Amino acid sequence: MRRSRALIATVLALLLAACTSIRHVGNRPFEGEGGAVRVRVFADDAARRAGRPLGQRIVGELELAEGRQWRPVFRSLEPTWTVAGLAPGRYRVAFSARLDANGEVEGLERSVARAVQVRAGEVAEVEVVLDHVSPAMVAAGAAAIVVAAVLLHEWLDDLDLPRPPVPPAWVLDTVFYVTLDLASEPRSWVSRATGPQVTSHFPAAEARVDGTRPRVIFALSEPLAGAAVGADIVEVIGPDGEPLPGRASYDAEHWWIVWEPDGDLPAGARLEARLDPDRLLEDTDAHVAGPVGFAFSIAP
Repeated sequence: MRRSRALIATVLALLLAACTSIRHVGNRPFEGEGGAVRVRVFADDAARRAGRPLGQRIVGELELAEGRQWRPVFRSLEPTWTVAGLAPGRYRVAFSARLDANGEVEGLERSVARAVQVRAGEVAEVEVVLDHVSPAMVAAGAAAIVVAAVLLHEWLDDLDLPRPPVPPAWVLDTVFYVTLDLASEPRSWVSRATGPQVTSHFPAAEARVDGTRPRVIFALSEPLAGAAVGADIVEVIGPDGEPLPGRASYDAEHWWIVWEPDGDLPAGARLEARLDPDRLLEDTDAHVAGPVGFAFSIAP
């Protein structure tokens, strides 16, 4: 009896087990200088099959192999991004955290990384599934169900009780169904510019934020080497057209320019965030390019 209970518990664990997975799904021809890496993040296997990317900001980066070390060369908060114009070599795509409703870093249950070889004239495609049920786990679960059914059958025979039903056919079909992929074509390529550029921001444009005191983040493609930012480099404009009280700073660890409000933002209001690259402090020659303004709203 104890063995049967333990086995049933194991079966449930196998069927419910899910983890974050990352894989290199192949290469496609690329018309442009150098090579490229295209990344797409999905919430689960169903979203991947439907081609529906994650609707949340997630912390991702592209790293270049230098000997035995990995050097970050690109970072983004977008669930989909492409870096083009890369020199051929060995790179690694990594994800370690996502952002919560207030723009605070929230670590993934398990960080994931995948190395890819970048070749001239090709784009390496990488897919990440945050809630992935491994086919091996499903297969193991299906096999465990059969074993459990046999043991349970023997135990029920001893008790002279009705026999359990045969496992349904969908259990075995699932083993193969979760491995299917949808074909997709590249939409557009974003080449890597010279110098730091804004790759993404939080919140997303026109997003409704559930947090009461969200940070505004502009993520950069590379660090501001030796640069410092003024507290007024970012402004968040309220519904009355006036800047809301807050202060900007530079997060060197993540390559982020971050604005933090002094208090709760007005509920139900539509706000506009603006980044002014000219407000980098004078002791640096850095120049920030990319989208520098977007609107979002606070939930009522």
